[in-house]
Parts: sequence; C-alpha cells; structure tokens
Amino acid sequence: MSAPRGGGAAGAARRPRGAEPVSPARAAAYRALLRLRSGGRLDESLAALPELDGLGERDRALANELVTGTVKRRGSIDAVLGAYTKAPLRHADSRVLEALRLAAYQLLFLDRVPAYAAVNDAVAMAMAGTRGARGFVNAILRRVAREGGATLATLAAGDSARAWSVRHSCPAWLIGLLRAELGDEAAERFFLAANGAPERCLRVNRLKGDVSAARAELGPTFVTHEVPGLPDALLYEGSPLERSAVFRAGLVTPQSRGSQVAGLVAAAGAASGARVLDLCAAPGTKTAQLAGLAPGASVTAVDADAGRVETLRANLSRLGVTADVVHADVLELSSAYDASWDAVLLDAPCSGLGTMASRPDLRWRRRREDVDRLAALQKRLLARAARCVRPGGTLTYSVCTLPRAETVDVVDDLLRGGGWVADDLGPAWPGLAHPAAGGYLLLVPPACGSTGFFVARLRRAGGAGL
Repeated sequence: MSAPRGGGAAGAARRPRGAEPVSPARAAAYRALLRLRSGGRLDESLAALPELDGLGERDRALANELVTGTVKRRGSIDAVLGAYTKAPLRHADSRVLEALRLAAYQLLFLDRVPAYAAVNDAVAMAMAGTRGARGFVNAILRRVAREGGATLATLAAGDSARAWSVRHSCPAWLIGLLRAELGDEAAERFFLAANGAPERCLRVNRLKGDVSAARAELGPTFVTHEVPGLPDALLYEGSPLERSAVFRAGLVTPQSRGSQVAGLVAAAGAASGARVLDLCAAPGTKTAQLAGLAPGASVTAVDADAGRVETLRANLSRLGVTADVVHADVLELSSAYDASWDAVLLDAPCSGLGTMASRPDLRWRRRREDVDRLAALQKRLLARAARCVRPGGTLTYSVCTLPRAETVDVVDDLLRGGGWVADDLGPAWPGLAHPAAGGYLLLVPPACGSTGFFVARLRRAGGAGL
C-alpha cells in the first residue's frame, strides 16, 4: 500500500473530479466507520451516529445497516479479504481498509446491492485519501464479487475454532468460551442471533398508562406485539422510538426482555411501603420499572458516574418517577446503608456479551481477561450490596452477559459465606431456568429475544449478622 495522501475522514467520500458522486448512504457509512476505527463506539444508539444526520429515511436506514453489518461481520470479511492480499490486512492504510470492508460486506451479505455500485464507490472513497489505491481496491473487490462467497464458505466450513470464528465473525477466545459453557448447539444459535438485527423491545410505563393506551398511541406509527410472560412489554417496528411523542411523554421506554425480567424478579421482594435500593442504577431504566411495579415503595438509585447520574435524573423525570438519586461509588457506601433495605437490585457492570446484537463493536473491544477482571469486581459489589439488605430482605443480582465466571460463580461466592439462601426462580419463569443451576435464570438468544441475561434472587436469613 502506498502512503496516504491526506484529506481525512471528512473528504474521504468524494469521487475524483468529473466522476459521479458517491452514494450518500455509503459516504455516511464510510465516514462513520473511519470515526469508529479511531476510537468511537457503536453501542445501542445508532440514531445518534452524527454522520447520518441529514440523510433521508431510506438512506439513513441503509447507512445504519452498512455500519452495523460491516462492524459485526468484520471477522468474516477480513478472512475473505486476507485470502486475496499478500500483505497482512493490519498493515493496510485505514481509509483503504475501511473502504474494502464496507464494499465486501455488501458483496458478501447484501444480495440487493449491485456489485458495480459497491465496487465503484469503494474505489472512489479509497482514492480520495490514498494515492495509488484505485487498482488495488478494484482488483481485490472484483475477486470478492466473483469468488468471495465460495471463499467464505470454504473458510467457514468445519468444526475448528478458526472455522467457527470465520463463520460467526467473533474472536476465537469468545467462540471457545461459549462453546464450552453453553454447548455447541446453543452457542451456534447464540452467535447466529448476535449477527442478526437486534430485537426492539419497549416497556410501558405504568405510572403513565397501560399497554392498551400505549398501543393506541403507538398505532399510527409503529407495529407492536405483546410478549407472553412480560405484562408491560411490547415488541415494536418503526422509526426510532426516541423521536416519538409517546416516548417524550414518558409512556414508553426501550427495555430488553432480559432487563424487564430482572426488574420483575427484584420487584417481587418489594411490597407497598418497602425501601428499595437500585445499585449501579444508571441510566435508570430498572429504577423506573421498580417504581412502577411497587407503588408506595421508597426507591433510591445509586451510581458512581457523574454523567450517567445526570442521564438517570433526566430519564426518571421523563418517566414521572419520584426517587432519591445518589451520586456515589457502591463500594464506598457509608454504614448508614447497612441492613436498611427490603429489596436491593444490583445490575452490575459486566462484559455485556449478551448484548452483541445491539452493540456491534463489543466483540472486538472485549478481551478474555475482561471476564475475570469484571468477575472480581462483581464479587466485591455483590458483597457490599448484601450488607445493605435487612434480615429477611432480598438481593437481586443481574448482568447482561453469559459466562459462568460473571454469573453463577459470583452468586455462589456470596452463598458460600452463609446467611443467604437462593430463591428458586425456575417455577415462576418456565423455560428460563439456568441449565446448570436451575434456581437462577439464564436468557440465551434467540429463544428469549436478542439480549442475553442472568438473574438470581437471594434472601437474607432472618438472623444473619452483618
């Protein structure tokens, strides 16, 4: 590859003088990929991608699909591109590499995109930032167009870790971990779901209305479906929910199935008049759910991040929730919190591996050591949360991830110290019981939506000391 000529991301999506302009959707997607490569994150809010501002609805939807698909399928794409290049891809100029990836995604995974359009736009975008890119990019992508599907099928065939990694576009360490813990069949289904479109699920805010009222308000713009077993949940299709009047009015809020299950489990320990503590509470989705499920309860939400606390306050205000909000580190809570709460929810920081469908770049940011590092933190947080629970009260632990180190092992570590019993949640939640520890819940996509979740509820023995 030749040295870059310059021009940066802002000018990297224009054709050379005299040529037709690059498609607006591809140009916006390309700029977004360059920004993400330089340190940006692509989490849940695709509507917040600034590169997509000003696009029409159709171009915006295509650009969203191009960005998320290219990021999710990077492992598969790079395997195919690497088969056609002499030098390792990591040595490629970033602007050329992202143009190649964007076009290869379209050629390999989007049947409706004409090959010539994807190739020509990629050549133009790469040329705008790097000398001599035209022939190289054109030659590679012509091969992808002719042979890429067969090459991908060959590389992804078989049962080896490498084949699984190419087939599902995930790091080998993650493939190995979840195959070992879930078994091959469940792991295969999970990875397939992780590469699909995330389910769009919302919760109706009981403080503002019921499901019937919400469906009536959503009806003109959104298609909705109720979710068996979740009384306040609706699956929806349509434009971004955050732009709607019903969202701004606080009648609905986005919340995955797994998150709603965690809130329901925690709320079962909070009768009217109870004192409820939500730890690591931002952005406040479960805090608001608890307030709606336990009318008359006194709810306190605690989070350590100042920016996220402000988001929490704003969300509670939009949803009409009255709660005490405390900016504090859970590990540094004063002794005034000890043995004072009827129900405590700890939705702990975690690896987030259950959310890969909605957080496309997460699989590339996580490392195997993150799982053990976060598990150690979770044990400390759960131990501190346990001290807050009064005798006879409940402690709910939830995480949006699947590895045993961050789920069963964390809870079992607390139970070994004595003074606690685990509630058997399996009978109340048929089909969600953990396959290896049935008293806990494990939601594994796609059977339970597109977000993986673990939930356990513990009960403090009546005479347990601090």
